[in-house]
Amino acid sequence: MLLSEIARKQIEQFATAHGFHSVGFVPCENAETFPEFCDWLDRGYAASMGYLEKRKDAYRNPAGVLPECRTAVLLTLPYQGHPGTKSVIKQGRKRDLPVQSEPTIGSYAAAAEDYHIWIRRKLKPLVRELHAMFPQCQTRAVVDTAPLLERHYAHRAGLGWIGKNTMLLNRQIGSYFFLCAILTQADLAGEVVRQATSHCGTCTACLDACPTGAFVSPYVLDANRCISYWTIEHQGQVPESVRPLLGPWIFGCDICQMVCPWNQPTHETTSEEIKPFAVEQKSDCSHWLSLDQESFERLYRNTPFWRTGLLRMQRNALIVAANLRVPTAYPWIQQFTNHPIQDLQELARWALEQYRDATNQESH
Repeated sequence: MLLSEIARKQIEQFATAHGFHSVGFVPCENAETFPEFCDWLDRGYAASMGYLEKRKDAYRNPAGVLPECRTAVLLTLPYQGHPGTKSVIKQGRKRDLPVQSEPTIGSYAAAAEDYHIWIRRKLKPLVRELHAMFPQCQTRAVVDTAPLLERHYAHRAGLGWIGKNTMLLNRQIGSYFFLCAILTQADLAGEVVRQATSHCGTCTACLDACPTGAFVSPYVLDANRCISYWTIEHQGQVPESVRPLLGPWIFGCDICQMVCPWNQPTHETTSEEIKPFAVEQKSDCSHWLSLDQESFERLYRNTPFWRTGLLRMQRNALIVAANLRVPTAYPWIQQFTNHPIQDLQELARWALEQYRDATNQESH
């Protein structure tokens, strides 16, 4: 047995023992999907995420992240899906859009700690193991922040296929999982690449369910129309025409996953790091509107909400409260009409108008 085969088996065993679901290896060649990525950028589908364009060339090959990289090790970690996710049904059958009448957040943000932090912590033993095997080779752990086309290489490594909603899909765990990578200068991939077969068939449930029409075509997402983009990445005021489309989503969006036939309603997890924590609080508009900066820093410094920041979370909470006419949020919205930030003042006045319009309609 070759040294690379022995090393792969050891890494796979080590990774599964540390809670990873699946492991794949792929040689660090130019990404075949790099031209598609460049075209996606040229069409403006990245919206205001200019950092993608600035680092565009680095996405061509993992060597743009780790010089002389020879192997990418891709790993998956399942997390519990959104409670609104329906049971698996016959593949290809259209699903109805889940009705969500309460404020909610994307399920990936439900854990107590930002996944970037705890996944890096879980990857450290694997990096040490690789260093022990190949002490002359440099290695770098990647968790969603480096310029790497992770889904492309995970597909090449056989961990899943790219679905029509642009998510990586796996037959065992659907799309509710985190994807991370270890780049190494060691030659581990071998010659066989287990590229996964697509199992989406004629199903268009994810495309049909998106309330904002964010999928301009199968496999192509326009971030300008995506709820996750508006609630997480967008830094300014949300246009009035977009606000009702955000529906109940304070942070992120799971709709295209909730309707996917490959996703189970939940995924049983054993790791404390992955279990949902204080979800009711995170899904409460009044909670976000009542926070001051000091409280926000104390509660959310090491969470996904930290990067978005308090003001944008309050922006989102004002919109969702107005969309759902949340009764308990009304007094807080009134207070926001005197907020020192003009955009939040304007948004609060707009929100109060939505409450009044709903009351007037009910009285007729």
